[in-house]
Amino acid sequence: MNPLMQKEADDVRTGDCGGLGSPANARRRAVLKAAGANALAGACTALGLPMAHAQSSSADVIHIGASLPMTGPYEKVARICKDAYDFWTKTYGGEMVVAGRKRKIKWTLYDDENNPSRAALLTEKLLTSDKVDILVGSYGTDTVLAQGAIVKKYNRVFVQTGASSIRIDQELGGHTAFTANGLVSTYGGGAMEFLATKAPKPKSLALVIMDDPVYQEIASGVRERCKQYGIDVVSEIVLPMNVQDLRPAALKLRMAKADVVYNTGWDVICVKLVEEMSAIGVNPKAFVGGHLTGSPMVRNTLGTKMDGIIGTAVWLPQFKYKDDKFASAQEFADKYKAEFGYVPTYQAAFSYIIPWIYQQVLRDANPSDPFNAASLRQRLAALNVRDSIWGPIAFDERGRIRRDAAPAIQWLGKPASEKIVSPTTMAEAPGVYPKTPW
Repeated sequence: MNPLMQKEADDVRTGDCGGLGSPANARRRAVLKAAGANALAGACTALGLPMAHAQSSSADVIHIGASLPMTGPYEKVARICKDAYDFWTKTYGGEMVVAGRKRKIKWTLYDDENNPSRAALLTEKLLTSDKVDILVGSYGTDTVLAQGAIVKKYNRVFVQTGASSIRIDQELGGHTAFTANGLVSTYGGGAMEFLATKAPKPKSLALVIMDDPVYQEIASGVRERCKQYGIDVVSEIVLPMNVQDLRPAALKLRMAKADVVYNTGWDVICVKLVEEMSAIGVNPKAFVGGHLTGSPMVRNTLGTKMDGIIGTAVWLPQFKYKDDKFASAQEFADKYKAEFGYVPTYQAAFSYIIPWIYQQVLRDANPSDPFNAASLRQRLAALNVRDSIWGPIAFDERGRIRRDAAPAIQWLGKPASEKIVSPTTMAEAPGVYPKTPW
């Protein structure tokens, strides 16, 4: 177990899903344009990048390459992803079946520092110098796009889960990248469906939107659901990514008097909104905290104010999923916790699933050329798996997993615990609306 993980699991910031939560997105997008597909294979040494002690794989080894933001704002999340890679490798005894034969697993993992230009250089190094057989996507929209530019340059293909933005589909989907995570614009679907079933249902909604393309995608999805369910969007408050003071936003929400307040921001924004609304007496009938209400920091900071908060859940241990090694997602979570000392987040589950997907499509590959890009692309496109720890897996024509809206959870009781409230087929509790005032 990583000795840092027990402490960091208590305050890990579990958000991004494609660049979420970083105040430096504008800078990274600018750097991304400069990175492109022109990174040179020999530039890694010149820039002092770490060298992998690796050579091209032998017939008895499958070489997997990856980079993660092991330093920088997503350091804690990156360590969870790395733990999940290790957990998958240990679960399968350090072996993967490729073309009908067991091969030893070898990883080469670099720190891309959440820097798109560095991610591009490292990806080029992995493909040309380290000669990896398969590539795993990084974390964050801009770094994944930078990776994808290099992968596309060499006519290769990779699987990623760290970026949920539609930009991946538009620029890389189906031909270069296969994304095993749902579109970020669907994240609010379960929460809005839950609210629309209430009698009487909410009439109005206020959106709190971070000024970044990914958060705009979340907001767009919520607007569509409001239109579908006949709920009026009466206020939209756009906040800069480096916002510190949420009191002005709370004051605007008091003026809006909306039945529902929907936060698109990450865990810190969720906490600050609740604290400021509570302080000045803003009590909407429902507060949707977003995709990170399960963060330990949110639970520990808000305490009894968690009661009634609605969130969205990409993955939870109580989901009714299983695979060839685990009879349930809960068993997966229990064994993962025993290994690393913390309950796995959805980032752990979606990182574990990437090499698992590769195993499915490489098991019976052509022995003479098992990593042929065209064949790998076809096999990924045709994949249709019912049971996995991540749930059913099949990709659409843009290489995006076919997945409905993220389920909704609601925190209920004092102390509050999370319960799935939507869709009804997964619900653990009917949920509460209106919620108890703060």
